[in-house]
Amino acid sequence: MGGLMTMGQTGAGLAGILRSVVGGAGLGLLAMTTQATAIETGDLDALREKALAVMNADRAEHDLPPLSLEESLNAAAQAHAVEMIEEDYFAHVSPDGVSPQDRYLDEGGSRAKLVEENIARCSECPLPPGEERVESFEQGWMNSPGHRRNILAEGLETFGFGIAGEDGRIVAVQTFAGPGTSPAHGPDQSAEAVPEAQRSEELIALLNRARERQGLSGLKSNETLAQTAQALLPESPDDILEQDGEQDLFAALPEAARNDWRSLRVVSAGCGGCGTEITDSDLHFFKDQWLDNPQFASAIRSERFGQAGAAFLSNGDGAKRAILVLGVER
Repeated sequence: MGGLMTMGQTGAGLAGILRSVVGGAGLGLLAMTTQATAIETGDLDALREKALAVMNADRAEHDLPPLSLEESLNAAAQAHAVEMIEEDYFAHVSPDGVSPQDRYLDEGGSRAKLVEENIARCSECPLPPGEERVESFEQGWMNSPGHRRNILAEGLETFGFGIAGEDGRIVAVQTFAGPGTSPAHGPDQSAEAVPEAQRSEELIALLNRARERQGLSGLKSNETLAQTAQALLPESPDDILEQDGEQDLFAALPEAARNDWRSLRVVSAGCGGCGTEITDSDLHFFKDQWLDNPQFASAIRSERFGQAGAAFLSNGDGAKRAILVLGVER
């Protein structure tokens, strides 16, 4: 007997997006040998190499680049496989609420990256697991649309594998990570990169469409406010997903312009696991995040603010941040 299971996006929101998919396929084993628990894993290193090879073969058939093993993903996958055997459950999220992303972070993984996971189980299967069982799991995952999407996803770079079994029960786990891709784009969007010099004006044009639908005048694109937004971006790529603390907006203004503004307002959003380039799809995503948040939407739709400028940052590892500065001139 076998089982298949998938889990969709997780952590998509204003502060960040981390996508995770978990699935289980039948006819696969993995066990880890410890005297205390009688859990068996077989030759784990060899099974991981086999899992990597068959998974990359499937990706190659679809002209996708190969993935490499990552120790953080291996450790996260193995810990999950062993726990599911020991605690007798089969799910992507553990009974105490630990998710695939949590497990990856616990093993030293990056919060900026997209994380995906497939899981599989097999009942009444011989132990210890061997390479033929790994092949069976891969075939089962590829025959399941949700798991297949994970294996053939773009924006992935690394792979991990874990397997554990006891008393004829076997559980296997595939984990994946990478910078991901820009948020899914609609018919009026594209995944094309937007040149830095055009990003602020293009985002403000999108915001103005929303203002105009409510009969409001449009925001004017202001280069000084765009420079201010640029100055407010995190200095370190490691901080790109951190929530903004107290900011002195007037201190961020170019010194010569500090007496030109009566009031300023900053709006910010971060995204993790959403690609390496700032794209047209990203501009739509950040716009939607702000307009879907009542607090931010009220400022963006306020007739009080007439000028705006924006800046964007990508750390190349999957994390992005957008900052919009709204201003009232003296």
